[in-house]
Amino acid sequence: MSYEATITSKGQITIPKKVRERLQLTEGQKVLFRFDEDGGVRMIGVPNDPMDRLKTARKRAAPLELDAAELLERERHEWSRHA
Repeated sequence: MSYEATITSKGQITIPKKVRERLQLTEGQKVLFRFDEDGGVRMIGVPNDPMDRLKTARKRAAPLELDAAELLERERHEWSRHA
């Protein structure tokens, strides 16, 4: 499924309602744009509460069967690539 948005002259876009609902984005919330290995871009909602962010990372790691140290290292690597 894909959705289209138009960039304004100020470089802004309106995130389509269906996308906001699916990502559970709320007014004032931050989003992260992460570049994939193939040059694509992913938009990820950033939880306002740091503990929610940790819970989200934990859910993503569960099917990968990673230990905490490996998960932290992967997250650090991802953040350093896009900082």
